[in-house]
Amino acid sequence: MIASQIAAVFRENRVPCIALNIIVITLVGSYYQVPAIAEVWEAVGAFKLKWAYAFSLGSTIFAAALLPSLVQLVMGTLPPEGRWKRVGLLSLFWGYRGMEIDLFYQVQGWLFGTGNDAATLIKKVAVDQFVMSTIWFVPTVLIAMRWVDMGGSWARTRASLTREFWTRTCPTVMVTNWLVWIPTLALVYSLPPALQFPLFSVVMCFFILIVTLLARGDQRSIK
Repeated sequence: MIASQIAAVFRENRVPCIALNIIVITLVGSYYQVPAIAEVWEAVGAFKLKWAYAFSLGSTIFAAALLPSLVQLVMGTLPPEGRWKRVGLLSLFWGYRGMEIDLFYQVQGWLFGTGNDAATLIKKVAVDQFVMSTIWFVPTVLIAMRWVDMGGSWARTRASLTREFWTRTCPTVMVTNWLVWIPTLALVYSLPPALQFPLFSVVMCFFILIVTLLARGDQRSIK
């Protein structure tokens, strides 16, 4: 049963999984192999260091809230009722989440160092995906999306967190998260600390854009 669910999740999400990792490989490869592009990345890293959490706030709001909402608006799939409130709630959550992830990347650097050797990357990806994502990142994203769908009502959100949510929805999304982000984060963590969150922002932007476009047919999205 579990194996069949994992296979189904992969079949459904194989396009964004493959596309995302091609994008990440290209971006990381450009940093290490193309000096001119490396200079651009270094400038982005300097900009990130200067603006710190303001950068993580703004870039994540754009990547995860504003751009997807704009694409949905153009496609005609953005719900007409309360659409601007929805955009505001998404921006509120993703702005916070961006700063939280930025802090988490820094904590990972303090704990495990900033090298890009295999041992360091394995530790960071393992803590990210099998500890933090399992107990915090994925469940809270799902709850936040329910909260947005419920118009910001915590009472309605709590009522929607049924047993099925915890036993089916969370595990299914968790598998999707692993398929997408385990290989991606190995590349993100291979970069110098100043460039890790900027690359995460770019990846998030492309990933949510891909998912939004794929959702045109069935109006569903994944994380």
